[in-house]
Amino acid sequence: MILNIAALLLVLGIAFIHSVYGFYSSVINLFCAIVAMCVSFGYFEVVNDLLTAQGLPGAYTEPAAFTFLFVITLLILRLASDSLLRGNVSVPMYLDWGGGAVCGFFVGQICIGVMVLGFLMLPFGGRAMMFSRFSRNLDNDKDPETQRIIFERHDLWLKSDQFTAGLFSMLSKGSLSGSTEFASIYPDFPGWVFWTGNTMQPESTPIVPRDDSGDGFKKGIDVVNWWRQTTPLSEDYTRYRPQPPGPDNSRITYQPFTYKPPPGEELLGVRLRLLPASADRQKGTQYQRFRLSMFRIVGDIKRGGESTPTEYIPQVIGGADPQLEDRLRVAELDENFSISAGNSPTIDLYFEVPEQFQPRFIEYRRHARKTLASATCLDSPPLDRLTAGAAPGGTGRGGRRGSAGPTGFIDTVNRSATGPTRRLPFAVGRNRLPRSCEVRAGEFVSGRFTGSKSDLEPPDNDRNEVEQLANPQEGNILQVQTYTRRALSLPGQVLNFAASVANQYEAISDTGDTYPLAGYYAIVKRNGEDYIEFFFTPDPLGTGFRSMLDFSDDKIRNELRDQEDARLGLIFVLPPGTCVTAIRSQGGTLDFGDTRFCAEK
Repeated sequence: MILNIAALLLVLGIAFIHSVYGFYSSVINLFCAIVAMCVSFGYFEVVNDLLTAQGLPGAYTEPAAFTFLFVITLLILRLASDSLLRGNVSVPMYLDWGGGAVCGFFVGQICIGVMVLGFLMLPFGGRAMMFSRFSRNLDNDKDPETQRIIFERHDLWLKSDQFTAGLFSMLSKGSLSGSTEFASIYPDFPGWVFWTGNTMQPESTPIVPRDDSGDGFKKGIDVVNWWRQTTPLSEDYTRYRPQPPGPDNSRITYQPFTYKPPPGEELLGVRLRLLPASADRQKGTQYQRFRLSMFRIVGDIKRGGESTPTEYIPQVIGGADPQLEDRLRVAELDENFSISAGNSPTIDLYFEVPEQFQPRFIEYRRHARKTLASATCLDSPPLDRLTAGAAPGGTGRGGRRGSAGPTGFIDTVNRSATGPTRRLPFAVGRNRLPRSCEVRAGEFVSGRFTGSKSDLEPPDNDRNEVEQLANPQEGNILQVQTYTRRALSLPGQVLNFAASVANQYEAISDTGDTYPLAGYYAIVKRNGEDYIEFFFTPDPLGTGFRSMLDFSDDKIRNELRDQEDARLGLIFVLPPGTCVTAIRSQGGTLDFGDTRFCAEK
């Protein structure tokens, strides 16, 4: 209310003053204001980039750069025009007053629009001078169609900020068009100011930091992959909290919720890794503190040969609420999230977008941007958070809470590489294996090798290649390959090799007999291609192998944990015909349920 009244009075006051100045002077001033506005919008990012590179806090340098560029340019142009244009133009009195007032009104709209935008860029936490762009309905009413809380939009009475941003966007794609249109980056600049400024607390900066701990502008986020969610988000793994956050609602109450977009809309999912450089720094700790509005996805809607840039904020998040483990949460604009930045947490964001929407980039806070072209577009959504274990107080598709149910685990298995197979993950050149590896009759007997696929594969036309394991004398081989990101999302710590380095693995047959791990391998991505570490011994007990995942490359554990397509293979030597129904370690037991993997007879 206070900001609205102040903006209204200032615009009207500027219009009145210009009516006194007269039409000719007001026209000159309008031209100066438009040019100053263009300088401010066009160069505030460049100036802020220079200032933050010196270690200055971006939460203050950006609004300062935006505002002072306008003020300084306007003063210089006005002083120059007063010095160079000393004459006057005589027009009828009513045109002088009326024309001056009209020009003055537009000058006031531009000046106050820039000032308000610069003011709202400051880290107020989404509300300043009793003004907030969005707020909950006072009665906490729900939308009858979506069953979500209604949020009401508030604008300045004269919409000075929207007028100013819209005018520059029009000029940017018209007379001031260049290589990049302003609207292609900021389809709704006043909305962007609010979304990014809607922080959970004043110490949570709206702009990513740039300091000795990292450059959030360049290395703030990483897009793992993205997909189009063709089915609704089921209540089996989606939750919603209608109560507003605050001391009066300290007890968290979640409700099962099915999220189904309206006709013509769809859900676009993005798996995003939040890197430490984009986190809040406070007393030596790094935390990602945010609200969902601090993310936005920008793209284009193409209709009839025309492309219209637009942006959206996420409606659903996964991996950010410890109370829900890996379940998805439908979140509102005023709900807070805080997760440790130490291990570069990976979250899933779901945006409700038109079916014709083509995404270009995603942004976190201000200026941590990443193009979606740099990531893989999946044909189907990742299953780990769509088959997660039960939320607190209930059960779900994953079985009992605290156990890794058969349905959830089977969804993580790569069946094409699982079963009674002796094939290596890919053929390797005999001459490219270390001398410590034993090869007999073109088959791999035992040993360890590491390297990228291109370095290990045999050269063209080289028949001296190794494609499979030698069958041990004491039994047959069974392999189980899993996608580790999905497996780690299951409740329990059976495959949590990152946290439990000393886990010893053994297979359990349908008769209750146990068989130790005989080998393992990991396949991860490095420099855009597969990288593998492989180990196998046909006699684990006789060679003293401890049945642990003892990787020689320390980076592999983190890569297995963080990369969506990373795979872990477990190799067992079993008596012919033995059927495995579970895998056990110190972390618990993975029961396959009705599924059995059997060695050859």
